[in-house]
Amino acid sequence: MVKQASMLKATLPLFARFVVSNGLRTKNGVFEIMLETIDQALPVVTRNKGLRVMESAMVLLSPDILQLSDPDTPTENLTFLLAQFPKYGQLYLRGMVLTQHNFTQQEVDNMNVAYKHLGGNSQIDQFTFVATDRTNQGFVVDGRVLNEPVSFTIQVDQLDKKAPHIIHLKHPSQVELLKNGCYGIYITSRVLKASDPDTEDNQIIFKILRGPQYGHLENTTTGEFIQERFTQKDLNSKVILYVINPLLEMNSDNLELQVTDPTGNTAVSQTLELKWSHIQFPQTEYEVCENANTLLLKICRSGHSMESAFVGIKVNQVSATIGKDFTVNPSKLIQFDPGMSTKMWNIAITYDGLEEDDEVFEVILNSPVNAVLGSKTKARVKILDSKGGQCRHSYSSGQTQGNSPEKGTWLPLSPGSSSSSILDGIYLEGRHPSSSKERTTPSKGDKLLDFDLTDIPRKRLRTIGNGKAVRPSSIYRNGTDIIFRYHGMVALRAEEDRSTINMEKARVSVIKQRSQKKNRKIEPPQADKMEQMPYLHSPNQGDSPSFPKNCTLALKGLFNFEESLQKLYHCNGTSWNPWSPKPKEGDERTCPTGWSHQNNHCYSLITEQKVTWNAAARTCREQHQGNLASVFTKQHMQWLWDFSGRKSFWIGLSDQENAGRWEWDGGEPVTFTNWRRGPPPHLRKRKNCVLVKKRGKWQAKDCRKGKAHNYVCAKKL
Repeated sequence: MVKQASMLKATLPLFARFVVSNGLRTKNGVFEIMLETIDQALPVVTRNKGLRVMESAMVLLSPDILQLSDPDTPTENLTFLLAQFPKYGQLYLRGMVLTQHNFTQQEVDNMNVAYKHLGGNSQIDQFTFVATDRTNQGFVVDGRVLNEPVSFTIQVDQLDKKAPHIIHLKHPSQVELLKNGCYGIYITSRVLKASDPDTEDNQIIFKILRGPQYGHLENTTTGEFIQERFTQKDLNSKVILYVINPLLEMNSDNLELQVTDPTGNTAVSQTLELKWSHIQFPQTEYEVCENANTLLLKICRSGHSMESAFVGIKVNQVSATIGKDFTVNPSKLIQFDPGMSTKMWNIAITYDGLEEDDEVFEVILNSPVNAVLGSKTKARVKILDSKGGQCRHSYSSGQTQGNSPEKGTWLPLSPGSSSSSILDGIYLEGRHPSSSKERTTPSKGDKLLDFDLTDIPRKRLRTIGNGKAVRPSSIYRNGTDIIFRYHGMVALRAEEDRSTINMEKARVSVIKQRSQKKNRKIEPPQADKMEQMPYLHSPNQGDSPSFPKNCTLALKGLFNFEESLQKLYHCNGTSWNPWSPKPKEGDERTCPTGWSHQNNHCYSLITEQKVTWNAAARTCREQHQGNLASVFTKQHMQWLWDFSGRKSFWIGLSDQENAGRWEWDGGEPVTFTNWRRGPPPHLRKRKNCVLVKKRGKWQAKDCRKGKAHNYVCAKKL
């Protein structure tokens, strides 16, 4: 008998031929060698990596995670004998529940063995086995021969049952001019952001339940319309654009959204509102007498006005000539500050005393910044010749009407009434005095000759202390009111000059007064100080702008619109820089990812693990380098209550250090409280920390023990 191992090493054939002879006769023969195989090699567990499975899911057991090898045993004989079945799941063989206590390596190689989790809150499951080659006792694991069962571990991941929550939802309103000439508003993560700790941004989905009504959404990368969904990654990449329909003069739109994750967890639907503003003239036709001295054109902004906006303005000479028939404000840019909806642009009308035909010019609005132009972008102005001191209006519905707040009569000033030393910054509004010289109150169709202007030029203010009297630079008649405008170099206290002869009593009130530096230049009466800016002409054609004046501290805060580049530049006191209504990138990046910005602070709502007050304060300090949130005002408290999802949370108020002396965790002074039933008694033990509960009301709770809650961490910018 020859052992298989020795036979494999030998060079002998499996049979031998030989000859037998006695010297007289010979005989040939064959010597055959019979081999008997003996299995002495033990099976080796070469892979036992365990399995990771989602709750209630089924996963195959592949040879990559479970493998048994033996050089002298075929795979159909390499067997896993089960000593213990899984506790929270079941093994399957060829799609059926495994009822026998074994399966082979060949079945694993053929992907016939699977594990299915049965659900529940279990996190670890396992089954145990011994390996055999059906000949020898024992098997090898990590170089050791074992006879006891070993474990195959199964890690169960719990399903994500929480829907993504919206961190911040604002109202986008930054209008941008698109390449195709339309206007749009980008929807980015600055205005709409959702977060889910278990989901990547590209899998946080915003479903559009109801699309916009007065525009459409599109993807700027693909150019496709967005009708059903987009992701948080799209918002982060600034590819979601709302395009305003230019045919509809609407100032807002909205769409209804619902945020969800791949597992189907869905949050409550939210409404995203978009707001913008239109800039236009209130009317398109104006008539003004040649001797009216000044015409103020009104430019109106409607809609959202809580941010700055700009619009360019230019004049087309039709039959009237600039410099001869009228003079315009040199500023080519109208600025609307936040909250401002109306601006006036001055046009000085030149009176030459000659009889001539009526003259016409046009004023055109263009190049809006952070706004959309309305339909009334061109105003046609007709200068009426005052033949014999009277004007004949060609139509009854224009600048001469006195029955509308937007349409008034501009009255002429007597020559010499504009003075370079008159009072600056005092804007007076008063009633026209009741007098026998005033025949009637103007109504629709009344002409300039219906007013007796005998004492209008004599309306004066006397500066208190020096006895000097000043005359108005312009007078505007609006219905039953007369507005006197005064300009000058310095702001002084003033009262009505009652020494003027034949002057009836008038009721005058100062509605606006502004201080100016004494060394400021005297401005011409036809230029309204609210509108006038340094004369900045357009740069030469080219890639880079050229500015007629260097940016200095004197020009700080002023703007220059470069028509050739269609860009707005802002002077910061040292240099001209492109202006954008958007917040600076640096300001946005100051808050960490996932935190919300409010009142120069960054806030984060911690809900993953509810803790006591002491643990919350320690986590805010050690992990987030901040403190539990402080509350400064009633509005701030309402914002935090909404931010928390209107669920209880810890804030940073406590009197642990000094009983009865409440202090903020961040060290800020206590300027606002919101106790439910007043502050707790000083002697109330262990009730030293504040929990915000229903309707944002405060209650004192135990700092170290008791029920755990969410908390809000804050960091100051």
